[in-house]
Order: sequence, then C-alpha cells, then structure tokens
Amino acid sequence: MKRVELLNAANRGYPDGFLAEYYDIKTGKVKDGSGDTLAQFLVRELAETFDESQSSDLQINTALGIIDCAIRDLELVTTALQEWPIGDVDQQ
Repeated sequence: MKRVELLNAANRGYPDGFLAEYYDIKTGKVKDGSGDTLAQFLVRELAETFDESQSSDLQINTALGIIDCAIRDLELVTTALQEWPIGDVDQQ
C-alpha cells in the first residue's frame, strides 16, 4: 500500500472529500490547505504514521488506531463540555 492509497481511501469517507485539500491526490504529498482543521489533522496523522514497508493490513490497523484515539479524545472533550459548569474551570 502506498500513502496516497491510504489517504484516498480515507478521503472517500470524509464529507465532500475535503481531506484532499491537504494532500496531493496523485502523489500523497501533504500540502497546506485551508478551511477544515479536522481534515488537516487527519491527513497529517495518517501521513506521519504511514510506513510503506509495512503490510496494507498493518497500515489500515494503524490508521484505525489513530482514528479511534482521536475519537476518544473528542468524546472526553464532549463529556467535559456537557458537564460544564462543574467546579472551577479556571483552576485547570
């Protein structure tokens, strides 16, 4: 599997294919873009952890692990915001 294949696969699932704003769809090279920092985050995380020497299955599993971790982080932030105001937020 090549990095561009992984990014293109992820892009198929992203609303409006906006991940492609942050990478070249033919080469997989990460590029500057604008407008959607979540898309930027996903492209950078997937690109930075990609290792072409690994099998496609391992690459997909690594990508899924990264996304699962990001989901957990977002869920923790969601929970914290839903529980607001509890305690003194300014003290943290």
